[in-house]
Amino acid sequence: MNGRVRGLVFDIDGSLVRGPDAIPGAPEAMAALRSRGLAVRFFTNDSSKTPADIAGRLARAGIAATADEVLTAALVAAEYAAGHFPGGRVLVVGGPALSDALAGHGLHVVDSAPADAVVVGRDVELTYAKLDAACHAIWDGAAFLATNLDRRMPVKGGFVTGTGAIVKAVEWGTARSARVMGKPSIHAARAAFRSLGLPAREVVVVGDALGQDVRMGRVGGALSVLVLTGSSTREEADAAPARWRPDAVLADVTELGPWLERSPVPAGR
Repeated sequence: MNGRVRGLVFDIDGSLVRGPDAIPGAPEAMAALRSRGLAVRFFTNDSSKTPADIAGRLARAGIAATADEVLTAALVAAEYAAGHFPGGRVLVVGGPALSDALAGHGLHVVDSAPADAVVVGRDVELTYAKLDAACHAIWDGAAFLATNLDRRMPVKGGFVTGTGAIVKAVEWGTARSARVMGKPSIHAARAAFRSLGLPAREVVVVGDALGQDVRMGRVGGALSVLVLTGSSTREEADAAPARWRPDAVLADVTELGPWLERSPVPAGR
């Protein structure tokens, strides 16, 4: 095996599972990678689930995972907000998992201004009142954070609308751009590598989306692998600017082990 690689960061939806079901071969591939002593983390931009929820979902699909191995954009947002506004007031557009992550970092979750920050995540019960409250808080000077800008999420049978649609509504109303906490931000990359306890040069980021997973790897200085079981295609990878192309394009995660065995470190990396 390539001696540089000691840790793997996996996207979940579209890379390992679709809905409740594992992508064919993923459980066996993950077990084989773990047997080689590789450290594993799972990173999702979905802020509507807790790490325990995600670990349970993976386990039901046959993929071993613990809550400590799961990172979410909600946790990254909570860490960032707590560092910049310790004990502050945070207005949330999102579900209970996002609110709990913020409260767990000593922040006060509120539903109206004044607020030190607004955090926008996935909200399946979105209302106009929530959007209006978020805009008012930002107009009054609150920082504007977003868990992600994903356009869509892969699910069994297709896709659902992503958090980016909500974030863009608030951006339009406020004429402010959100600071993104989840993939592909440097905040997400650093959180993943810090969780592994490894430098970026010893990590491979694996996912199905060029704009989120591959870009996070490149932004953070890690190797990146695109799997063709979700959002992005080989043609899109080939057409991407050189700085955002993956180090490998694989049919699925079952090809990751053999790729690690044979792949040299790309030139210039």
